[in-house]
Amino acid sequence: MYQRVPTAVTTRGGLPTDNGYSVVTLDQVPRWSDAESRSSFSYDNEDPSFTNSYFPDPLTAHPEGESSSYGMVSRFPVDHEINSKIYLWRGHPWNLEVDAVVNSTNENLDDAHSSPGLHAAAGPGLAEECMTLGGCRTGMAKVTNGYDLPVRRIIHTVGPKYAVKYHTAAENALSHCYRSCLELLIENGLQRRANSTKKKSKTSLKRDAKLLTKATTPEDERDK
Repeated sequence: MYQRVPTAVTTRGGLPTDNGYSVVTLDQVPRWSDAESRSSFSYDNEDPSFTNSYFPDPLTAHPEGESSSYGMVSRFPVDHEINSKIYLWRGHPWNLEVDAVVNSTNENLDDAHSSPGLHAAAGPGLAEECMTLGGCRTGMAKVTNGYDLPVRRIIHTVGPKYAVKYHTAAENALSHCYRSCLELLIENGLQRRANSTKKKSKTSLKRDAKLLTKATTPEDERDK
C-alpha cells in the first residue's frame, strides 16, 4: 500500500525518497517554470545537488556562432502559463499523486516490455486486464485501471522501433503515441498525467521534445 509523504520528508529537486512506495504530491515536485527562474538568476549558498543542468531545456539552442550561456533562443514561443503546469520528477512516475501514468509497452501489453517495476507495483490485476484488451497497435494507446497504484488510470502506448531508413515513419508513429495518450486522457475525464522517459541520448531527447511540443500545439502554430 502507498502512504503520503510529508513535505518535509521529500528531498529537494523532486528526487525520490528512500521509500519507493510513498505517494508524492505535485506540490512537492519542481515545475518547469522553476527551472526558468533558476536559469535567469544565481543564488548564494545554492544546493549543488540542484543545478541548472538538472533542467536542460531540449527546445533551446545557442544562436549560430555563439557558445555563451546568454542569448538562448527557442524554436517555439515560451508560454509561462503552460510551463507552470509541467512538473519535472526523477523517480518512478507511479509514485506521484496524479490522475494517470503512461506506460511504454509493446503490442502485447505484457509485463516484460512495460516500464520496469510498473506491473509489480500495480499488482496482478493489471496483467489480467491487459490480457483482455486484445493488444495495441504501434502509435496507439489503451487505458486500464490503476489497481494498487495511487493513480486512477494507466495509459499504455506502443512506440515505434527506430531505423534510420524509416525515420519519418518512426517520428509520425511517436507523435501519434503522444496524441493518442492525450485523447484518452480527455475521454476519461483526467487532467494530471505522469509520463516516464527511458535513458536517451541528447539527440533523441531533443527529437522527442520536438514531437511532444508539436503534438500539443495548435495546428496553425506548428510550423512557426
